[in-house]
Amino acid sequence: MERQELVKQGLLKQKDIKESSDVMKGIEELEPEEVVDLEEIDELTGLTVIDTDSDEEGSSGFDVGLGEKSGKSNAEASLDEKSFDLDFDSIGKVNIVEPKFKMSLAELLDESKVVPVSVLGDLEVEITGIQDDSRVVSAGDLFICRVGMKTDGHLYLSEADKRGAVAVVASKEVDIEETLGCKALVIVEDTNTVLPALAAAFYKFPSKNMSVIGITGTNGKTTTANLVKGMYEAMGLRTGMLSTVAYYIHGDHKLEAPNTTPGAILVQNLMAKMLHNGTEAVVMEATSQGLALGRCDEVDFDIAVFTNLTRDHLDFHGTEEEYRNAKAKLFTRMVDPERHRKVVNIDDPNAPFFIAQGNQEVPVVTFAMENKNADVHPLKFELSLFETQVLVNTPHGILEISSGLLGKHNIYNILAAVAVGIAVGAPLEDIVRGIEEIDAVPGRCELIDEEQAFGVIVDYAHTPDALSRLLDSVRELRPKRIITVIGCSGERDRGKRPIMTKIATDKSDVTILTSDNPRGEDPLDILDDMLAGIGWSMQEYLKHGENDYYPPLPNGHRLFLHDIRRVAVRCAVAMGEEGDMVVVAGKGHETYQIEGDKKEFFDDREECREALQYVDELHQAGIDTSEFPWRLPESH
Repeated sequence: MERQELVKQGLLKQKDIKESSDVMKGIEELEPEEVVDLEEIDELTGLTVIDTDSDEEGSSGFDVGLGEKSGKSNAEASLDEKSFDLDFDSIGKVNIVEPKFKMSLAELLDESKVVPVSVLGDLEVEITGIQDDSRVVSAGDLFICRVGMKTDGHLYLSEADKRGAVAVVASKEVDIEETLGCKALVIVEDTNTVLPALAAAFYKFPSKNMSVIGITGTNGKTTTANLVKGMYEAMGLRTGMLSTVAYYIHGDHKLEAPNTTPGAILVQNLMAKMLHNGTEAVVMEATSQGLALGRCDEVDFDIAVFTNLTRDHLDFHGTEEEYRNAKAKLFTRMVDPERHRKVVNIDDPNAPFFIAQGNQEVPVVTFAMENKNADVHPLKFELSLFETQVLVNTPHGILEISSGLLGKHNIYNILAAVAVGIAVGAPLEDIVRGIEEIDAVPGRCELIDEEQAFGVIVDYAHTPDALSRLLDSVRELRPKRIITVIGCSGERDRGKRPIMTKIATDKSDVTILTSDNPRGEDPLDILDDMLAGIGWSMQEYLKHGENDYYPPLPNGHRLFLHDIRRVAVRCAVAMGEEGDMVVVAGKGHETYQIEGDKKEFFDDREECREALQYVDELHQAGIDTSEFPWRLPESH
């Protein structure tokens, strides 16, 4: 498929050559080794520039076409047919080149359209970086005194100055006369409000030159993002991703992800890096917190996807209404019927609210499991321990998909990705191929296989709805027993703690409650809150423990607890017998445990592997571990 066809479909945006040259003006001269890297990239991609007046009679397009972004000319970069068929994996890794930007403070204010309350000092000072964290400021940076939830950037001006900041943006009067290198001070009404605009302007508004797919909702964002990325790459597009698990420049070029939605500066920095290295499309998880805090304010989204909405993050938003409104901000950006698309799960009762956001003329593609009026829905599906098969009905034909993603909840994620493909007019074969390429997503219903006789799954489910869906999906696999390990985070929504326990004990044969990032709270206090879900208190539980006997719950299921997560995981694995399914939920891909002020390495997947190996050694020694309480030897 030629690039011209992709532009017509809206999969790619037209690139303005004049605009591209303007971007390059802000980039410093490359070092010799970087020039070599760029030459390598050029050789591999075979990029050429063509005039749109050239003969295109031989090209064909699809009926579903998205308009170009406003402000773009008719000149565009194009991949010829031969170079577009290149298999980049077969010719080795391409080095990622770090773009370097610089501009005067006056130019930055002009480009960002930020109107200061007052200005002091030299507006012609050259800016070579932009930061809102004093700890990472370097020489030549502009430091923005952002006001956070726990601290105030104005308190760290001195540290930013010592690290080389040459200018400051503040919302309070600060003294720069005694600083070492600050040459200018810009006072604005609210630093948090202007931060996204300044960041986007400094990095030359990179999202305007890429197709950006935003995915919001409580559950399914990460898996859906991976599936959409796979689908776009199946169409031959270099696709980046910003997700809970990791940030991808494109392909397999991965950076670890500290936050689901990175800060506004990092968002623009990463997108600029993507664009500079040839990325053509970006898939981005848009969280309620990221949207509420303005981290996505200057991201030019083309497609908005809504997966579902259930209780989460009420410690941050306060009410479910505020939580929903924050998610909906992504859809308010869908205003251009030629370019924008809304993709919505109409099984969710909040679907009409999200569809109503933005311009009502923007086309909507719907998906659902239950509602057969949806544009994309399953005709039939089959679940097993090793794969999911689903026959999907779409407006353009029926798709047969075989996926390594397990469970009914993953069918929703597959349907969401298919709906995105339909929204942009992607070839049906590329939709199927791209989705089937994604065998697993880290920490999302991830199977741990050490050749044991029972199943072990690690999953990120940390909300009531996600846990309920996960356990329902596991039950459909028909295990003999479900043994679930679950905890609740400290200093987070306390209201969901008893709900999580009720769901786990209703849908699992055995539940083990434990710790999950207790932070500054006492783990036993958190567990006490969780026990309320079955009408118990910690005192009642401990009283049972005096006799080493814990009575079954009224539904016949069993419940135990241990405040040390490692022990809880080993207990669950030790209890596993042939035909059982052990589910370790809550952390998924995370590789840490936070207790007090300490953040230490902890990976549920590694803990499960170690537990399986250790229990196997115990079994070989003739020790029966199937009945709780199961005590670890003193040495462990």
